[in-house]
Amino acid sequence: MKFTVNSNEILGAINKVISVTPTRSTLPILSNLYLKLDGKELTVMGSDLEVYVNIKISVDGKNDGEVAVPARKLETLLQNLPDRELNFDLQSGFKLLIKSKGGKWTITGEEPNDFPMPAELEASKNVVLQSGLLTGYLSKAVHAASLDELRRSMNGVFFEIKKGEFRVVSTDGHRMVRIIKSNFNYDGDKLAMLVPIKTCNMITKLFRDSAKSSSGEENGESESKHDDKNTVNITFSNEFLECSYANITITSRLIDDTFPNYESVIPTDNEKILSVDKNSLIGSIKRSIIMSDQVTNRASLEIGSKELKVKAVNNEYGTDSNETIDCNFTESEEFEIAFNGRYLLEAIQHFDSKDLIFELSTPLKAAIIRPSEQEKDEEVMMLVMPVRNI
Repeated sequence: MKFTVNSNEILGAINKVISVTPTRSTLPILSNLYLKLDGKELTVMGSDLEVYVNIKISVDGKNDGEVAVPARKLETLLQNLPDRELNFDLQSGFKLLIKSKGGKWTITGEEPNDFPMPAELEASKNVVLQSGLLTGYLSKAVHAASLDELRRSMNGVFFEIKKGEFRVVSTDGHRMVRIIKSNFNYDGDKLAMLVPIKTCNMITKLFRDSAKSSSGEENGESESKHDDKNTVNITFSNEFLECSYANITITSRLIDDTFPNYESVIPTDNEKILSVDKNSLIGSIKRSIIMSDQVTNRASLEIGSKELKVKAVNNEYGTDSNETIDCNFTESEEFEIAFNGRYLLEAIQHFDSKDLIFELSTPLKAAIIRPSEQEKDEEVMMLVMPVRNI
């Protein structure tokens, strides 16, 4: 293997791939990156056996070849060789010689055939999504997925795809996110898959970063979810998922468990309607969390027809919070409901609209939260379970 590449270009690929490389593993080969040169294309791949990240970049290739190279060692070296041309030459014994003007460095690698490869997807199915739509939905949904490994059926984001409709759902039993994209360009059989949290976070970060760098954006915003040029090809079988966008391919094992019947827990008779400014509520909830019980994070909402009081108290430390913000409430009688403040905050922070709509029923029944304005052919809904008033 022999090629020439700019140090920043290969470091950029390594920075994306190394995020999946474990620092410690019972399989030492996983501490390496797999490098393969095929013509003018260099593949850089890392894995923890559950998720594989594969990046392809263009180089000035001379001799094809492959090797497994210690990930942290190579990354650290390249971080200290900024913006210069590097010549890579694989010697016998898997010694990778790296040359630049004024210096050379040798890193001893390992047998590339020992590096595990992602599984071939048998009897696979395929769906194409806009990258901005996929990353936007995942960023809204992943916070509600359960981190409790004993609740395996909730340890990911559920994708449900059927004719004309794409759904993303997540829950941990205390809150839920459901996003429905209607008028969706799909006409095949009904599909469903449960994608692990780690994979969802990887897809969101890497695809968004790639979109920013390819478009030259500097304001930190991702590409438009309505941009047809930015598409993700999703292929999956019963066990594995493969997402490809630009020069990045992420392959992941799916969660082999049955996602809960989420529709059955969504209340249909929440007729008390609260409308409130999102940013005002976010600020009040943040401050209430500081003053609340640090175990329960309990925040109480006392809702009047025109005013909403956000209260919290921590008797152990003698702190409390009491704020009033403007609102509109359809009921004439005051209504009180309490939530885990962190759960409520995580939900409302993920809405894009200026105002939020709360659909309420009783102090012990789940609250439904929606944006005041929905995107065309889109329905975003979040559900948060209350805690008891005490």
